Amino acid sequence: MEKHKKLVRVVCLVLAALMVMTIGVPLIFAYAETPAEKLERLRKELEDIKSNISAVENSKEKSEQTKQYYQAQANNLKAQLAAIKEDIAAQQQSIELKNAEVAEKAANVAYNKSMFESRLKGMYEMSRQSNLAILLGIDDVSQILLFAENLQQISEHDTQLVQQLRDEQAALEAQRAELEQQLADLAAREQELTDTAVAYSNAIQQADAAISAAEADLAANEEALAETQRQYEQAQEEWRQWTAANNVDFEYNQGGFAWPIPGYTNLSSDFGVGRWIYGKWDVHRGMDVPAPAGTPIYAAADGVVSTNNHWTYGISVKISHGSGLATIYGHMSARAVNDGDYVTQGQLIGYVGSTGNSTGNHLHFETTLNGAAVSSRPYLGPPWG
Repeated sequence: MEKHKKLVRVVCLVLAALMVMTIGVPLIFAYAETPAEKLERLRKELEDIKSNISAVENSKEKSEQTKQYYQAQANNLKAQLAAIKEDIAAQQQSIELKNAEVAEKAANVAYNKSMFESRLKGMYEMSRQSNLAILLGIDDVSQILLFAENLQQISEHDTQLVQQLRDEQAALEAQRAELEQQLADLAAREQELTDTAVAYSNAIQQADAAISAAEADLAANEEALAETQRQYEQAQEEWRQWTAANNVDFEYNQGGFAWPIPGYTNLSSDFGVGRWIYGKWDVHRGMDVPAPAGTPIYAAADGVVSTNNHWTYGISVKISHGSGLATIYGHMSARAVNDGDYVTQGQLIGYVGSTGNSTGNHLHFETTLNGAAVSSRPYLGPPWG
């Protein structure tokens, strides 16, 4: 009975362990990120952030140009408004002067009209006296006729004078109306310029808001860029540490390297060759040997295998040969060895491909000494020895 209970407990523990493994393993694989994936992700994030910064800088520059344009227009408009205000003041003064002339002319018309009416009344009285004189038998009729003619001439002169004054008054009033219309036109133009100035001011405020938003966006992007750059450099450092790691305690046997892909000795890029990569000057760390996809790759010397992936090197194998010496094989299509394998010179380790940052099928063959890239030539036999 006791043995049966122990067996049941053991079975339960095994089942529980299996459940934990069943639950836990997918989560581990779901969230694990290889060094290559991490570097590639960070590289893309850096490119996206830099692209976004460039776009925001362009947007900010356009907003600043817009602000400068409307600021210049507003300054010009301010000068126009100042000038038109001077014109309005001058026009109002002209109208005041014209009003005074019209008032003066109206007073002259009223005065002369009053004098004319007084003279008419006087002539009427004198005319009555002349008729009385005729009735009383005055003999000098020529004097009476001359007097009547003089009265008529005075009446016509006064009539013409009053009419002339009225015409002059009407002309002055027409001039005043024209001045008032010009003043109204100036006021309308002033209002138009004022409305435009308000629109320019709103445009400047919008440009200022866009500039402020762009500056805030730039600050956020630059902060993100710095953090992503830090992570990227850390990931690169992890790669460098992998390339430099040489956890073998044996010594290099001082033998020559075997050529890793026999039959293919032409180089598309040699060690130490300078080139532009992603806008930066770079010195090539190894030899690039073009070969068809799937061409076998062999170990250059005895050693212990370490594997990795990298956004530039692609699928990679490193063999530590001892004494700080190691060889790296990049851009493979597939590996034929695993971490910790001990391989001998000439043993198959993988196949030529174009993974990582590659423009065609080739092997990147690199030699490092204590983590620093060195030329492979001193270690190679024919055809390079």
